Amino acid sequence: LLTLQYGLVQSCGHIIPESPVLPLGSNFTALCILNESCLDFGDIYANQIIWKIKNRVVPKEQYREVNKTVSSVTFNDTSSLATPLTCNIVADGQIEQNIYGITVTVGLPPEKPKNLSCIVHQVSKLTYHMTCTWDPGRHTYLDTQFRLRYSWPEDIFPDCIPKDVNNSCTVHDVHFFVNTEIWVEAANALGKAESDPLVLDPVDIVKPLPPQNVSVMSTVLPTVLALSWENWIPYTVIKLKFNIRYKIVPSEDTASQRTSFSVQGLRPYTEYVFSIRCMKEDGVGYWSDWSEEKTGITTEDIPSKGPPIWRIIDASHSPASWIVHLLWKALKPFEANGVILQYEVTVRDKSSLSSSLKKYNVTSTNHTLQLPNGTYEVTVIARNSAGASPPSALLIPASNSKAPVKNLRTLPKHDKLWVGWTAPNSYVVKYVIEWCLVSSCSDCMIEWQIAPGDVQGIDLKGIKPFKCYLITVYPLYADGQGSGQSVKAYLKQDRKYKIITLKHIWSGDIIDLFSAINIHSVCLQYLGGKQMSVAGSLFFPTFIR
Repeated sequence: LLTLQYGLVQSCGHIIPESPVLPLGSNFTALCILNESCLDFGDIYANQIIWKIKNRVVPKEQYREVNKTVSSVTFNDTSSLATPLTCNIVADGQIEQNIYGITVTVGLPPEKPKNLSCIVHQVSKLTYHMTCTWDPGRHTYLDTQFRLRYSWPEDIFPDCIPKDVNNSCTVHDVHFFVNTEIWVEAANALGKAESDPLVLDPVDIVKPLPPQNVSVMSTVLPTVLALSWENWIPYTVIKLKFNIRYKIVPSEDTASQRTSFSVQGLRPYTEYVFSIRCMKEDGVGYWSDWSEEKTGITTEDIPSKGPPIWRIIDASHSPASWIVHLLWKALKPFEANGVILQYEVTVRDKSSLSSSLKKYNVTSTNHTLQLPNGTYEVTVIARNSAGASPPSALLIPASNSKAPVKNLRTLPKHDKLWVGWTAPNSYVVKYVIEWCLVSSCSDCMIEWQIAPGDVQGIDLKGIKPFKCYLITVYPLYADGQGSGQSVKAYLKQDRKYKIITLKHIWSGDIIDLFSAINIHSVCLQYLGGKQMSVAGSLFFPTFIR
């Protein structure tokens, strides 16, 4: 409601306090005071005043008529207050008019900032910036200003005022080797609060820039690589220690101001990726970030072992001679220690009094010989640019006259096929486990691996499900070998095949049995004459006619 006085428009009253800032949850009383000049003009009194929050009428129980020109309203909890708060009257003609309104702001005083911490980042060789962060505490719902303050015993520096966030500030003028007191001050319309101070020398919270221009060089030693780098911080400013990280071998911690290091105990002819970080030598402060990665390769060394060797013997048309297929496996990279250029195969005839010796240079991993029936010692050496491996030896006896393994068995487990056996009574140097995928009743592609002589079981590698394998185990002795013991097995069988074992059944009976149980195929093996048996429990998808 407005009146005209001295040619000016004036409100007929006002509210005190004017636009207050109130603690959340506190009590609050406002007064609406009518002007004396308005009483005669509109015949308006305090008992006619209606209080509103926004457009909602405040219950009359919260009103009090102080006198004929003053009405008060009280709120026991400012949490329910909204803005604007207005006092109003119903004028002539029952038209409600506003006398005055105020903006009410509700919030909280700042809490004491906590967890103040600072870090000095190296920006360039001579430039350092200090960034401090803190926990500002609860949300105040008010405009709260934070200031980072710091001082020496004799000097106070300009405050650092955060720009975008209320819990971080960066100081661009940092001084080393003097204790500095650092604290945070928070202030809003309801009060002030200060954090506990930090007292420290900024040199003790430096995070250096990572070493630059890292290089990795091979040396004459195949197990050593030499690293070099450049430091951003001069030795006269901060003494550093370094942390070297590289693959395969765990991190190596090295102390002292240095720009090079030789990493030892590496594998020959192996690629390594290196990175370096640094920090203050006494361990106070922060590690730098890791430097860029650099790659180096150690030089070659002689192979650490000879290749695993085995043989397959085919009987030739002449009973007095063999066709011997010598097989060996390529060395693993950490065994080869370089690029294998060739294999040197030596065959010594131990049946002959002259012990004749033949040598062959081979670049593949197999070699076929035609030899008279007898006893032979075969050695294979792998050679790279650094030298030759120790020899791998294999004795090929005229006959497998030594004791074989017993109780040969298989067991599928964890998608691997385990083969186990009972060891002979005699000392076994090693076992050769030979297996083949049976693609027909007679054809077989040989795979093999070697097991130490003190084990009695091994997991076969590369076995596929739903395939039948013929597995043979040979014990090798220092002076001969035992005959192979065989078993047929699956890693996993297809459910559509029915499994039976038949023994001593005439061929005609087998055909009748196929018809009766609706078996589509089976692999048969002659035992002599007309008598036949099922070969293990092996079935194939091709119908046998």
